[in-house]
Amino acid sequence: MSIPSPLVALLTDFGLRDQYAALMKGTMLSICPTLRIVDITHDVEPQNIQQAAYLLWSSYRHFPSSSIFACIVDPGVGTSRDIIGAMTKRHIFLAPDNGLLDIVLWQEKVSEVTVVQIGSPKLRSLLPGNISNTFHGRDIFAPLSAHLSKGVSLKSLGTKRRVDWLRPPFVDQSHPRNQPKILHIDRFGNIITNIVGLENGPPMGMLGIQLGRRKLCRWIENYESAPSNAPCLIVGSSGLIEIVIKNKSAAAALKVNHTVPMIVLRK
Repeated sequence: MSIPSPLVALLTDFGLRDQYAALMKGTMLSICPTLRIVDITHDVEPQNIQQAAYLLWSSYRHFPSSSIFACIVDPGVGTSRDIIGAMTKRHIFLAPDNGLLDIVLWQEKVSEVTVVQIGSPKLRSLLPGNISNTFHGRDIFAPLSAHLSKGVSLKSLGTKRRVDWLRPPFVDQSHPRNQPKILHIDRFGNIITNIVGLENGPPMGMLGIQLGRRKLCRWIENYESAPSNAPCLIVGSSGLIEIVIKNKSAAAALKVNHTVPMIVLRK
């Protein structure tokens, strides 16, 4: 893939307190000084692969064509887990083979991925001589992303593998019986679910959500229209149903986290 104006988007759980994100950027810029780097976020909850998968899915469509996404939430770093790359019609994605790319691969109907062969002669020429067992972001993902931005082909980095393990990630009209769950809690405390809404409200036949023991059936079109201190349901900017409380953190008020069970209430 020819990339005339290379751009790499980073998504990690490294945070901004430590030097890890900066070291990845420095490594990439040493290889490709003209590279543009965009931070999707470095504040994924540590080891929260599901949250990272959602944040990537909700972001990638808004990036210019030929963007490269380097995504590192990697509890298995240094083990035998694979690193995979995927090419769609518009973008390239690199991530550990741990489910982080699943929603994007499902959305884009990707039929095969490239399994990166770290020990191949091709890669040995692109990577540093010593690769840390604890920081593949700096030593593998960063240099590979930079070399991809300079025109190295993804298929030259490894071998192809069929994708036949993806399950629909959302509750929608086509998959109404999928398991509803919390994908993300944003910094405002809004609880983002995997339930797809219509443009101005709930899907046909949906009454509300039962979150733990609490039933939520009040729908709003915008935050300002919500009554004070009342948990409400709204279709958020990603098209997914969110649980919100006006000017407050719904997650804190309802004392929930990603593991709270959820049921779709139907009419």
